[in-house]
Amino acid sequence: MPQHHRLQDGVAIITALLIMTIVATVGITLATHLQLDVRRTSNIIANEQALIFVSGAEELSRYGLQLDRENNSIDDYKEEWAKPQTFPFEGGSLKGQLSDLQACFNINSLVAGNAVNPLAKERFQRLLSTLTLNPSLADAVIDWIDSNVDTSLPDGAEDGYYMNLEKPYRTANQAMQSPSELRLVKGFEATEAYNILAPFVCAFGQSAGINVNTAREEVLISLARDMTPALAKQIIAERTDKAYDSVNDMITRNSLSKVITSIDQLSVATDYFLLTTEVAVAQSRVQVYSVLWRQASGKTSVLMHSIGAY
Repeated sequence: MPQHHRLQDGVAIITALLIMTIVATVGITLATHLQLDVRRTSNIIANEQALIFVSGAEELSRYGLQLDRENNSIDDYKEEWAKPQTFPFEGGSLKGQLSDLQACFNINSLVAGNAVNPLAKERFQRLLSTLTLNPSLADAVIDWIDSNVDTSLPDGAEDGYYMNLEKPYRTANQAMQSPSELRLVKGFEATEAYNILAPFVCAFGQSAGINVNTAREEVLISLARDMTPALAKQIIAERTDKAYDSVNDMITRNSLSKVITSIDQLSVATDYFLLTTEVAVAQSRVQVYSVLWRQASGKTSVLMHSIGAY
């Protein structure tokens, strides 16, 4: 065979191999993209299904809380609403847990009618001290919530402070929607300080008081200057046997008349709850936090919900 024919045959084979390589590469790329698209679509469908189940959990919780209020006027963790619930279904499961937001200190109670709430501030400062945090942090939190832009407190902070940061931003000057907003407040930028305080604070409407039937030990200690860990443990032991019918019942049973001199912003009933819902559908996992508000009539509404974090 002539030399030039052999060269042509070699070029043809190489060209054919290149074409086959290109076709195979394109085919693999298309197949990979198709798999990703199918997986992405499946996840979107599963997430939408999960959110429908979350809506069902919210509706069931609303009904349960309304029924609870019709049957009694106090709230504690021995009641049915406080028990975690699990509902398996074909292809997945749902887990729901209601918790009492009034078992925490409500950050928004620090400001009332755009003025500092002195009793709430004293309690918040005691809570910070109990947690070995600086009580002066309360000033910056108050300035973050109040509607004015003047730094009126010794250790407060308004736009003048935040706008001079490396990554500047403005103060909210309104009630917090989530305790995670504290991460933006002067003194809580450090993860450690926020992580210490976070389990003991919540953020919701301003008027509801701390529920002494559910409040944690550290929150109970913050109620009065002369409250001690021993007295807080005594309160918890008493209410474990029998929930308090009133705040005065708690004071009488534990001989606290000389310790707790003000029962303002204290309660034995709860208006605000947090529903934590975890839904697993196929390979999708969704966790949603819903804030529920129960009125005196028992009517319960979902005020907000967030996915992944509260």
